[in-house]
Amino acid sequence: MELSEFVYLDRDCTYFKNQIRSIQTIARAISHQEHWGLGEDHVAKGDLDLISAKTMVARWRSKAMGAQDKNSVYDILTSHRETVDDFQTLFRTIREQMTAHDEAQAAKYKKLEADLPQQAPAPERLSTITQSLPGVMPQLFKNVQ
Repeated sequence: MELSEFVYLDRDCTYFKNQIRSIQTIARAISHQEHWGLGEDHVAKGDLDLISAKTMVARWRSKAMGAQDKNSVYDILTSHRETVDDFQTLFRTIREQMTAHDEAQAAKYKKLEADLPQQAPAPERLSTITQSLPGVMPQLFKNVQ
């Protein structure tokens, strides 16, 4: 594997982790949103209560963040971020082992890390690649952006 690929792998992992954190910020905001405008704050008058509105809001908050079964957007994305972090650590370890015994390779990696131009994030590259595929393959990746 070329050292330049390690630079791009590291950058892509960092990009994905940042995107996951951004989505988690949105999920956290959803879970803490006070007023939804669905009647969830309606004061019951006898049998006239909007139970479904309160139930829906509680469910959406829980699914955004804080579900007891850990099946919330926030928790699932935490798992994904940890997986990307593990991959990034693996790639760095491999690269460090490749360059640890060879000063020329280590110097080459440092230069590549500093000099390689930024490339489009991995989702954009994947979208470009799949558009050139024949048949049904582009349809499988049509939502990748």
